[in-house]
Amino acid sequence: MYTIFFIIGIGFVGISFLLGAVADTEVGGPLSFLQPKLIAMFLLVTGGIGLILTAADFDWFFSEAVILAISISCGVVVAGVVHRFVIVPLRRAQNTSTYDKQATIGTWATIISPIPQGGYGKIRYSISGSTVTSPAKSEDGGEINNGENVAIVYIEGSTYFVRREIPLNTN
Repeated sequence: MYTIFFIIGIGFVGISFLLGAVADTEVGGPLSFLQPKLIAMFLLVTGGIGLILTAADFDWFFSEAVILAISISCGVVVAGVVHRFVIVPLRRAQNTSTYDKQATIGTWATIISPIPQGGYGKIRYSISGSTVTSPAKSEDGGEINNGENVAIVYIEGSTYFVRREIPLNTN
């Protein structure tokens, strides 16, 4: 049983290292401890401690039930520590870097992919210390060239509607 736990834990770590996104599944609320990465951590530690205690021939001192209890306890403690001191602070830090899209209205942006007449292009703007690119469309449906400065006027879905910068004096 310990070998199976250990292999599943190591296998998950290897797969998440290779694929990346597997470990990013998150469960919120009171069941936040049921994340795949925490379950894998629990299985890895439980299996590892169980293998160490049975291989060290502690059977004369501890019964199988005591070794199982120690292994499970270590798995729960390590997974809990990782959740409390690694995952929760990382989630909080990630949430502080997000912004309200509506707060970008009135922000100046630069066209990085030209907007053809009636079509879509791409803008780049800065907010909360981050540079963001988004799909954009001209507010009046006109063409806007690459490199022009525009103001974000409103947002529909994920499309930013923009208006050309009005020259102060053309004389």
